[in-house]
Amino acid sequence: MALIYLATFLLGVGVSYIRIDIKSDNYSGLVVEARDNYFILLSKGEKLYVYQKDNTYEIGDYLSISGEKKETNFSKIESQFDFSSYLERKGIVYELTPQNIKSISLSILRINKSKKSFLNHFDEQTADLVKSLLFAQQESDLLDGNINYLHLSRLVNMSGVYIYAFLSMLEFALSFLFKKKWAKLASHGVLLPYYIFTFPRFTIIRIFVLQILRWFNQYVFKKKFSSLDILGIGGLFFLFIDYHLGYQDSFIIGFTLPAIIAFMKEGTWWLKGFKKKILEAFFINLLMIPFEIKYYQSINLLLIPIQTLFTPLIFLFALCAMLCFYKIPIYGACAFFYHPIDGLASILKKVTFPINVPSFSPWFLLLYIILLIAVFYYRGINFIPLYKTLTISILSLLTLYCLPINNLISESVTFINVGQGDACLVQRGTTSILIDTGGLSYMDVAKESLIPYFKKQRIYDIDLLITTHDDYDHSGALDSLKENFYVKKVVQEATSFPISIGGITLNNYNTHISEYSDDNDKSLVIGFHLMRKDFLIMGDAPIAVEKNIINEFPNLKCDILKLGHHGSKTSTCEEFIRFLNPECAIISCGLNNRYGHPHQEVLQILNKYNIPYLRTDYQGSIHFSNYIFM
Repeated sequence: MALIYLATFLLGVGVSYIRIDIKSDNYSGLVVEARDNYFILLSKGEKLYVYQKDNTYEIGDYLSISGEKKETNFSKIESQFDFSSYLERKGIVYELTPQNIKSISLSILRINKSKKSFLNHFDEQTADLVKSLLFAQQESDLLDGNINYLHLSRLVNMSGVYIYAFLSMLEFALSFLFKKKWAKLASHGVLLPYYIFTFPRFTIIRIFVLQILRWFNQYVFKKKFSSLDILGIGGLFFLFIDYHLGYQDSFIIGFTLPAIIAFMKEGTWWLKGFKKKILEAFFINLLMIPFEIKYYQSINLLLIPIQTLFTPLIFLFALCAMLCFYKIPIYGACAFFYHPIDGLASILKKVTFPINVPSFSPWFLLLYIILLIAVFYYRGINFIPLYKTLTISILSLLTLYCLPINNLISESVTFINVGQGDACLVQRGTTSILIDTGGLSYMDVAKESLIPYFKKQRIYDIDLLITTHDDYDHSGALDSLKENFYVKKVVQEATSFPISIGGITLNNYNTHISEYSDDNDKSLVIGFHLMRKDFLIMGDAPIAVEKNIINEFPNLKCDILKLGHHGSKTSTCEEFIRFLNPECAIISCGLNNRYGHPHQEVLQILNKYNIPYLRTDYQGSIHFSNYIFM
């Protein structure tokens, strides 16, 4: 039955590269992916996202859904997981809002229920690592600690190396019962329940297909095809089934890493034993660097030997977890390996020194991988001059990319997308100033948004942090930021201004704070000059404060105005806009926020005076930059 569902799924997604948009009041189809709060429905060749909190649907369920279909539109905070892009890479561009769901037939396999039952055998922390490695689910915060710092679990489950280790162990055990030829095939039969349980996880499907292709090549076609031929055939097969797979990291790693290993076997023929292994490990780690940067916004060169040290422990943990999956009750063995992994990680992470860098662009990543493969190709054909040139080139590119050269010669202002809140980063050379921190009740903005963004900007500390007032959406992330990032100085009082730092002078234009009782009335209004432009950050200052500024500072200039109170009609009066006449207005607010910000009255005023505006809920983080010498 499971194989029928699998075949149906593969047949359906085979046409996913055609953009299908079927208008209907009712959608019938097969559930091809199911999570706790959503599932993916395959209906007439079109994949639809369906939000359903705490649903119990499973892969293989056939449903009939009446509801409204619309393009997906999810709120995204800076540096957080981009769910819309994730769905788009799977070929999903439409969301179905269900009004009524009718079950036509249900799969006899209730996989999610069985997973939860299996994970209940472990303590919470051990279960989280088991879930990450075996099922590629990283939904808990537990892995944000020591183990995640070593960047192992995600890369291990994307590469699927523990599956190859488990297959080798199975083949060895089965070789006592069968000939080698049939032991190889039987090992996949043993793994079939795991393949079904992890479906449609691409890493596992890829391993299964490639191993079957290799078996046929060895025993049916008598090694007619090379290992690279097998990779090529497998890759083309998957891209024909669904070309969206080519955008997924598990596809890129899964096919690039074996290709590099194949080239290395040809290119390192002149080395033997330990030296050969060291060189191969070095270049494999070079391949993984772009993915390290993507997920962790940093490179840590000391992690390479540390990861080499920890890999056997992770393998042993994964193998024990796999044995537990097959009802061999050694649950305590997983906990036995987990605790030394966590303990050693807590010690070793204190001696690592990360280098903060932004993610590679797609084109730079492609160039990087091509150069890496070319190194071994030309070494394999013994073209030494080009091999050396390419090796030097790739190491030089990587070094230059990691150096904070741009920071030293540039200045910028970024209105960071922190949802319904404010956070403005000001940089000039090595000086970094943060005005407000944002703050959300359902997430730690400092750890999940601000700090990852600082890393991408190659920032290691904040020289000055200013909070305009005490509202949670402006200062809620302050304590967490101070705890998890180096903040040199915090200013929250109007009496501290003017402040000069790193060639930037900041002024507060709300000079009557002592006369007010309301928190918004007490909001600092911060102005500064940078990049030959005058910036004005209004905090939550209301119309009364705006009118005081007009009267007290008749010569005040403003090119870039961050509107007060997220575009609320309690701020940004027509008189203030006419007085400042800015080049551009910035609105920092959350997508579809419950306050209705920005209010239409404010947008009408901006349109009346032909003031263009940008919104963090639509554009994301808004960045202005220039070079210091220009």
